[in-house]
Amino acid sequence: MRTRILDLIRRATGTAALARRFDAVEARLEALAGTLAQLGGQLAAQAPPPAPPPGLTAADRDAILHQVNYTNHNLYLHLKEAMRVRELANRDLLLAIDRLARILPATPMVFEATKPVAVDTDDHLFPWGAAQDNTRSPRFVAACERHFPGRSLTFLDLGCSGGGLVLDFILRGHQAFGVEGSDAPQRAQRAEWRLLRHNLFTGDITCPFTLRPAAGAPPVACDVISAWEVMEHIAEADLPGLFDNLHRHLAPDGLFIGSIALGPDDNPVTGARYHRTVQPQAWWRARFAALGLPMLESHDFAFEDFCRGTNNGPIDENYRSNPEIGFHFVARRP
Repeated sequence: MRTRILDLIRRATGTAALARRFDAVEARLEALAGTLAQLGGQLAAQAPPPAPPPGLTAADRDAILHQVNYTNHNLYLHLKEAMRVRELANRDLLLAIDRLARILPATPMVFEATKPVAVDTDDHLFPWGAAQDNTRSPRFVAACERHFPGRSLTFLDLGCSGGGLVLDFILRGHQAFGVEGSDAPQRAQRAEWRLLRHNLFTGDITCPFTLRPAAGAPPVACDVISAWEVMEHIAEADLPGLFDNLHRHLAPDGLFIGSIALGPDDNPVTGARYHRTVQPQAWWRARFAALGLPMLESHDFAFEDFCRGTNNGPIDENYRSNPEIGFHFVARRP
């Protein structure tokens, strides 16, 4: 192609001068192209790789985590305050109704406790369950009514915290009481403590206590005594004292019903150790039998009838799905 173009130039102009000029320009262009190619190669070799998009530094991550924790904490505080206000409003309504209709017990009982507060326990020194819990379960009340049909029941809840179960039994027309080892809920007047003035008491349940209808009267005989995730809070050496109180207050053929957590529960911030006796289910069965209240192998309570370990609330565990963390029991006085 190049030769043909040069021949056309010579024939049109009659001279080779223009062809020589063409050759010179072409040579210069080729040289310039080579130079540019050489420079491009050098620049490509020397140029740093493109910078990656900027990532999060450790400081950035800490700042984001701090903001997330701060937001979650604020949400928790607002939710807790909303629940507290709602709880107070509900108790206000019940108190007003009681003043008009007298639906709550008005006769004081006599509660005598050798140790009025479990002052040397972490549950009192660093209260958690006593300051937070208020288990409710109308279904459990109905299950007890089916077991003892056609009569009014006497119920006692040990480690009662807010007293919710006591209220459930009272609202069904039964006689019900609760004992809490810490006086934290009483001092705070939280949950049912300002409502059930004659039915909730404080006392160390491992030391002798007596609940009487009147001074000098025999102890109250209970059809049902419950303890929901309480037993593991008791030191092994203190279990006989607790069972003495159970025998003192259980009616003939009365039931002791509850749940036991199988794992530890420690607070690394305060150093509190809440679960003092962490043992497998077989150990607990043998201990109950040795202390005179054998657990029943079969009974008429369904899994969902129990108050704890049944997803009864947003933070309650499920012992059916996770049997390694706890179990339910029904024991009967021989």
